[in-house]
Amino acid sequence: MVYGKDPSLTTLGSVRTLPMMTSVGFEWDTIKDEKIHGINVYRKSPDAREPEEREFRRIGAIGNRYATHFVDTHVKPDTRYIYKFATFSMGKESAQGTRVEVQTKPTFAPVSFLQAYKVGPAAIKLLWRPHASDRINGYIIERSVNGGEWRFMAQVEGLLMAEYIDTLVRSGNTYAYRIVAKSYEGVKARPSQVTRISL
Repeated sequence: MVYGKDPSLTTLGSVRTLPMMTSVGFEWDTIKDEKIHGINVYRKSPDAREPEEREFRRIGAIGNRYATHFVDTHVKPDTRYIYKFATFSMGKESAQGTRVEVQTKPTFAPVSFLQAYKVGPAAIKLLWRPHASDRINGYIIERSVNGGEWRFMAQVEGLLMAEYIDTLVRSGNTYAYRIVAKSYEGVKARPSQVTRISL
């Protein structure tokens, strides 16, 4: 639906924010103007790669003027967003929406220790320190061969699982590994330091 503009419609006033890693909570005071039917919520990400994300797009409609909260659960960690809240009535929006800028929290810190060991003629064992956050429930192992691109190798489940044995190796190659911790919600931590070993 495309809304017309009505300069006489009351705006929200100030909007309080609570940014997290993958969600942002919003709160405002109750709208007392009985003419208002609800609130449209728009979002843009000015630093996004995709041009359409750099323009305001409606992400929610609150169809009750008594509502005072909204949560956006479709955001990325460590990203800047600008929101616009416009009240509406009878197919028209307030001419000026209330704008707020939000920076979501950074993602998890990387795994703090990773080391590769040769344990056989065609076997490399990776050991790492379990992540400090109890929100982590698995690890993604990525590998690079002879300086090539990083590729997914495997995923191990469980916060305390801290080893992986790579048997898909051959002598004469140099292997680099890094670990990416992953949370229950699917949020990836920053990659760990790189460990290298030559066979």
